[in-house]
Amino acid sequence: MRWVACGLVFAALLGALAEPSQAAEPSALPAPNPWAAAGPYPMSHHNPAQTDVSIVEGPTRGKRLEASEAKTVPVVWCSAPIVKRVGGHTTVIAGTPHGLAKIDATGEAFDFVSFMPYPEIEEEHADVTPDDIARHRQGIDAKRRLRQDLRLLLRSAWMLWDLELNMRNGGSGAYGVIDKDGYHYTAYDSIRLVKSFDRNERLAPLVPVRHASVTDGLPGAEAHGIDRIMGISMTYDGHLVAAATGALFVLDRELDRKDHLLFPGEHVENTIAVDERSIYLVTSKYMRRIIWTGERLSTDEADGAWKSAYDVMPEGEAIRRGAASHGSGTTPTLLGFGNDEDKLVVISDGSQDGAQLVAFWRDEIPADFVKKPGTRSRRIADQIRLRLSPMTVEASPVVYGNGVLVLNSTYPDSPPPPLSIIGNAFLSGVTRKAPLGAQKFEWDPEENRFAESWFLPEIDNTDWMPPAVSPQNGLAYLAHKVNGTYEYRAIDWETGELVARWIFPDDSVLWNNWGGITTLLEDGDLLLGGFFAVKRYDIGHLR
Repeated sequence: MRWVACGLVFAALLGALAEPSQAAEPSALPAPNPWAAAGPYPMSHHNPAQTDVSIVEGPTRGKRLEASEAKTVPVVWCSAPIVKRVGGHTTVIAGTPHGLAKIDATGEAFDFVSFMPYPEIEEEHADVTPDDIARHRQGIDAKRRLRQDLRLLLRSAWMLWDLELNMRNGGSGAYGVIDKDGYHYTAYDSIRLVKSFDRNERLAPLVPVRHASVTDGLPGAEAHGIDRIMGISMTYDGHLVAAATGALFVLDRELDRKDHLLFPGEHVENTIAVDERSIYLVTSKYMRRIIWTGERLSTDEADGAWKSAYDVMPEGEAIRRGAASHGSGTTPTLLGFGNDEDKLVVISDGSQDGAQLVAFWRDEIPADFVKKPGTRSRRIADQIRLRLSPMTVEASPVVYGNGVLVLNSTYPDSPPPPLSIIGNAFLSGVTRKAPLGAQKFEWDPEENRFAESWFLPEIDNTDWMPPAVSPQNGLAYLAHKVNGTYEYRAIDWETGELVARWIFPDDSVLWNNWGGITTLLEDGDLLLGGFFAVKRYDIGHLR
């Protein structure tokens, strides 16, 4: 819907657009990890199960935001800032390609405290300044407003070069975890990890405590091919888990390696889900359940481990067709907790005929379960074709109760590689068509199958932004864009009805969320990353 066509409807939508339906009794949520920090967002994707379900009650009344209602801290790029609450103060830590930004978010504050460059590469990016970031954002804004496709593409590429973003540092800081003592952990420089701390003091700078390479001490033959850490999480006994291309590592909180597994020839391009005894890892060939015994990693079926093939394109075809991943593009997400009848892990696959939502039995396969036609193994509980995603889905599934929400991630008009990723981020929905559509499915435990719950064809998924669900009010919060202007929407989880929308202050690319994850601060304010800044939107009082 374009602004000139909205008329009076647009004005009406600025407020609360519909009363949210009464939220159903919440299903059991993932067991809290006793080793994770207190607060609303101690790790990427909200919890070890990677469900993107927030503990925060979100806002329900929409409005157009003024500039004074959006606070920003400049960074080159941040996926998802994570949060810890210590005593009476709240700290946001934003992982960026060049280091870690600490922000004081106590009360209504959003104040820059310190920037910690990554150890041993402190001087590599010291010349990138907030003025440089602002200059590039303003240049991209100018080309977007003139709808200059080629010039916008070239301007975006120059931004990457001038702000020193590259394959080596592009994923640094993207995923993180904060432990119960307030220590922060993340990956950087492809295969290194860093542990940092601020003494849990509100205005103390964040400083590195220890850093290490996950390949330190490995024989050369094993280290070869392990070239990028893609995700990090924490086990329920307080160990770090790092997933890398071709390998999985478990380390203690001093970053000493305890065990590792190698997966030669298998791409790992997503982070991992964890439950009380298992690690769920998807590679370009298999969905895997790996057991952590407390002392070692096990792939032995006698311990409860398993692996299952799933549909993927032939090697390299997905990348040639413009996908970002070789197999699944999604982080595994757990469904079913506590006394729930079925325990599943869900991903989207890389089927040549269009991406599917795929669910695997996490524990023993029911004795009377018959392998379903077209599936790669009896481990697959069900799979169902998505409506509008002909290639891999990159925004991970969001799970609440038996519901699963998936976004279309296929750019229909992508620039050619190697400029496709940055071009998609800034051209899509402006000078080129955007990937559209949000689709929710419901798992039926009686019939062991998925059924479509609702479908929203207009949602602009340019930013590959997983939504978040607030169980307290039964709403999902989705990133969206209308005629190039960024906004967020609150959608009723049960019905898909639009409840509220928050239109960001102007049409600047400052408000993009590319590659991020939806986060709510404890007071209900929206906390987002993306290019050029970390942002806090003052909407929590609109409950």
